[in-house]
Amino acid sequence: MPEKCDGIAIFINPESGEALYALKSILEEAKRVGEKAFIVEECLFGKRPLIEGEVSSISKRKPCWTVVVGGDGTLLKAIRYNEIRKSVISTVGAGRRCFYFDITTKEMKGLVNILKEGRYVEQNLWMMKAEFDNKAEPFLNESVISGGGLKVMELLVRINGDELSRIAGDGVIVATASGSSAYSLSAGGPIVDPFLPSAIITPLNSMTLHARPVVTEPFSAIEVEILKGTGNERLVIDGQLELSAPKKMRFTLYESPLRLARVRWMRFYERVVGGRCGHSI
Repeated sequence: MPEKCDGIAIFINPESGEALYALKSILEEAKRVGEKAFIVEECLFGKRPLIEGEVSSISKRKPCWTVVVGGDGTLLKAIRYNEIRKSVISTVGAGRRCFYFDITTKEMKGLVNILKEGRYVEQNLWMMKAEFDNKAEPFLNESVISGGGLKVMELLVRINGDELSRIAGDGVIVATASGSSAYSLSAGGPIVDPFLPSAIITPLNSMTLHARPVVTEPFSAIEVEILKGTGNERLVIDGQLELSAPKKMRFTLYESPLRLARVRWMRFYERVVGGRCGHSI
């Protein structure tokens, strides 16, 4: 956890009644055991829940732990914030898809004490970052470069400066190992164990016969250049951030892993088959 950290941040899906129930339970337990806890303002989208508790902007805090209550989309929203990425994250499933989650709302009793006393196993998942126009955007699952409309786009993909392929199609996905079972899998990419540090390059509906998914070691620099397009190409990061795609992009390993506090160890291949929230976690 970061030095001089400050209690527990709670990041929820405010549209979920189950998540609101869990929020109330966490706040009550934190008060009972004397641990600071606050609701992350950014997750509420301007709507204050009818639950008594401190609401604070994450930009003003440095939490020791962040409890994310919701589904995978909620986690991907939460880690857009640097202060949350620096904390140890606990996941409580209360959404539609819970690939990254280890416990449900029915299994969260005593969670605050578990975190406070360090009675968990820390699991590290490596992230990547997209670099362009003097900016860097981290991602846990994938970055997608896609064309605008029905026009075919042409891309040049390099690894460590060496040309890998020229792709004519709908675009390309650059995914992490843990993101290999998300959009990349739907596009025909391989399933890669998240504990095998790697990056996956998956073409989207390529018309180029030799353009196939490629798995590379994580310290590679993957460069993607748009050779031909309509000018409406998009760069979508973890399904959360959508930007106009720059002509050149570079993808590399992020500086530090995402640290997850596991009350129960995540069984990867069981999760690939299941992945829904509830008792199938």
